[in-house]
Amino acid sequence: MGMSLQGELEPLLTRLGQVADNTFKGQENYDPTNPSEVQQAQRALNIFNNDLSTLITRFRGYYSLDGHDMDPLVDQFAGQSDRWESPSGSSVYCAIARAADGVDEVEKMIHLGQWHGDGADSFYHNFLDPFRKAAEIHGGCAREMAIGAKSLADGAERAKECVVWICKDLISRLGGGTDPGPLPGEEKEGVKEIGGFAAILADAVELLRALTGPEGSAIEVGLAALGVSGGLIAESKSPAHEEPIGVAPAAGDSASSLVHNAWLSLDRLDMNIAELDEQIDRGLETDLGSSGPFGSPFARIKSPHLEPKAYRQLEFKGLHDAKDAVVVSIVQLYYTGYRILPGAAEWYDGGAEICTGAHIDGMQKQFPRAVGKFNEAARTLGGLLTAVRGDLTDSANAIVEAATTYSKADQYEARQIKMLESQIPSPGSFAGAEHYTPPEWLQP
Repeated sequence: MGMSLQGELEPLLTRLGQVADNTFKGQENYDPTNPSEVQQAQRALNIFNNDLSTLITRFRGYYSLDGHDMDPLVDQFAGQSDRWESPSGSSVYCAIARAADGVDEVEKMIHLGQWHGDGADSFYHNFLDPFRKAAEIHGGCAREMAIGAKSLADGAERAKECVVWICKDLISRLGGGTDPGPLPGEEKEGVKEIGGFAAILADAVELLRALTGPEGSAIEVGLAALGVSGGLIAESKSPAHEEPIGVAPAAGDSASSLVHNAWLSLDRLDMNIAELDEQIDRGLETDLGSSGPFGSPFARIKSPHLEPKAYRQLEFKGLHDAKDAVVVSIVQLYYTGYRILPGAAEWYDGGAEICTGAHIDGMQKQFPRAVGKFNEAARTLGGLLTAVRGDLTDSANAIVEAATTYSKADQYEARQIKMLESQIPSPGSFAGAEHYTPPEWLQP
């Protein structure tokens, strides 16, 4: 959880009210014996108090930034320890990578020539290849969601820091003795960006891209081969304009003018927030379009038409030994449908559940476009994962049915198939998996 803006700002606003009142009254210059000047001074005080009250109310309007803790949301989509080649986390990105890793075991069996026949060919062309491409696209989607969440989280935090800084700057200029410190986003050597908003998206892209898909990694190569790139990644390269947020000096340090100038500082801060809001919105809009990962045709799997009958005929005869070709092929078929595909479906289901709970609420006032687009993208990705989860389940059922009803095996082969299939632990049975040693031809 980042800064509590309300906790930081309320004591400062109390201090601001006191300092501003003292400074204004100290700058008053009128004849207390002259009724006309007294009346004019009272009108000026009323106007100043109204302006100051309105400014304080506006400061408090930024408390909506405290409404949603964004930090956990970033890690839910892609964490700092996530890697496509060796997934170990619990994010959506890792769930997709784990599913792809499991299904990849079957592809290795086919490429190594351990699984032959029409069933293997059908499974590869109708499901494995489309699934691999879809998983790479979904991984890219999860990374874009993490970039979006990170940008919103950092943007909200930077906005809070700027609000506090402007308040401190105003108190200082009113003679309150509060040092506002360096501008938010300022480095020790100098100012990196005025207000520090311009680099937020680029920094998020650099961080998440380096973590989840460094140059040359499998997912980067796969996405490039499919002609798909992230909208936020592309948007991060666009130049962003940024307004200065410092409270401008006033002639004679006039309290009224300084309060007005602080209002203008908040105007410029709102412009900077809006720039980031629009930048994230444009990136996610591209992501959701036909050229982005969410809208890519590769993100969806066409019906693989994996009917049990596709596995009814094998192109070889049995050998009646430990590596009987019929036995091996059918048990591999069963293992794929009974354990590997359901396991992948569970990972996809977990990823879809995270997307369902990823709705942002509470930051719409400052980031109306980006929050709305982020929530739309989360729903879209959840729908994509749910659809492929269904494809994994349907394909698994078809394969299991084929493996358990295969009628071309002779009596010896049928007994061997039944025995070997019965030894395979059920999906999700971790205890059973620990005590199960699969034959070498089930180990890719």
